[in-house]
Amino acid sequence: MRIIKSKSWEAFEIGKENGVWGCNRKRYGNWTVGEKLIFFVEEDGVAIGELTSEQFQSDEVLWEDNLYPNRIRFQCSKVFKAEEGKKLQASIKKILREGYGSNYGTIILFGTKIPEELEGEIEKVTIF
Repeated sequence: MRIIKSKSWEAFEIGKENGVWGCNRKRYGNWTVGEKLIFFVEEDGVAIGELTSEQFQSDEVLWEDNLYPNRIRFQCSKVFKAEEGKKLQASIKKILREGYGSNYGTIILFGTKIPEELEGEIEKVTIF
């Protein structure tokens, strides 16, 4: 399981519609097809998905603000918005904070694989 941050609903919806997520750095090289993904969308959203491809390069413009050539394919199964998304995001962050301390944000920033014991706790609140 890994957590991905989307700065806007617009960017997330474009990714969801195309089944693709991207970034400017080659960060997805050690990610494994089948891994569970959690998207934090803005401050009030959570999306649950699964990685469906290895990292690949693309010069197809999907997002208006940047190319994001390093990409992965994903399939989204659930989206939680507004108050429900805000509460779920807070619950997941609490689990990460309890497991990692105040530096839990680096797990989100770098897309670090979540340890199994924390993954189990997160699964309980997200109802995978």
